[in-house]
Amino acid sequence: MNLKAVISLVRPINLAIMAGMLLLVRYAIFEPVFAMNHLSGLMPFWQFLLLILATVLIGAGGYVINDVLDIEIDRINKPDRQIIGKKISVETGNKLHFNLTASGIVLGIAFSYLSGNIFLAILFVIIPTSLFYYSFKYKYLPIAGNLVVALLAALTVIIYWLFEFYHLKKTPEVFIEAASSFAILNRFILAFASFAFLTTLTREIIKDAEDMTGDSRFGCNTLAIVLGQKKVKYLIIALEVVLILLLAWFQLNLHRSGLVLMSWSLLITQVLIVVTLFRTIKTGSNSAFRQLSLFFKIIMVTGMLSLLTVYFRNI
Repeated sequence: MNLKAVISLVRPINLAIMAGMLLLVRYAIFEPVFAMNHLSGLMPFWQFLLLILATVLIGAGGYVINDVLDIEIDRINKPDRQIIGKKISVETGNKLHFNLTASGIVLGIAFSYLSGNIFLAILFVIIPTSLFYYSFKYKYLPIAGNLVVALLAALTVIIYWLFEFYHLKKTPEVFIEAASSFAILNRFILAFASFAFLTTLTREIIKDAEDMTGDSRFGCNTLAIVLGQKKVKYLIIALEVVLILLLAWFQLNLHRSGLVLMSWSLLITQVLIVVTLFRTIKTGSNSAFRQLSLFFKIIMVTGMLSLLTVYFRNI
């Protein structure tokens, strides 16, 4: 098997972003808040590592099946970047998807059982099932596929909070002590999850606009095809404006709460969104939409990394 092609197929940068989101939730939100309030009781690191591995493996499996099912469309949309059908056979791709996804589900169930929250193991079945149906059906429907991916991105943030919440509940005295910190934790988690949702949603719609040529030839009804390039561009602009306004509101609240450094660090993200907004207004070709997609990946990363200011503030 072509190892280089496999690595490229599973989108290592995107997987690193997933793992990074979980690391930041733990070390730049939970640990600083717990440290400020002299609390303890976070889940052991080895359990957290299982969660990261399960998430990354399931995500990798999702990327593989997406390319397997898109083999004909990718011949038109990205012939120079196509892997399945050129460097890796469809049969090998299907086996790779099964092995990655099955490993992720097993690790997720093991993590749920060992953390004492076996009922939450259903999440590690729902997520890969959603990824499969996204690739098989939802991505070809207007807005449905975009929402599925955006919700899964937000869930990557929320899933840690869910497991940490139930981990704390196992020790009532620790849970009671930690309860006073839930308000600030909830605000950060909600803000982080909302940012992940909106940036992912916008990027997915941009990718639809980028892939219009191949998608339309195979009868797909993505939002870009239903609305047309001009109207979908207006929608992208509207989402970018919403992001700018929400981010400005969040920065103001951070400043008032004393997290001045994080508020200022988000200016990098804010400037990037503004630049992307002006580039969107001028956009009119597939290559230009591809550049916008890359910009949004950078925006996601810079927004995430702003949380490091909270971590370093409490070292």
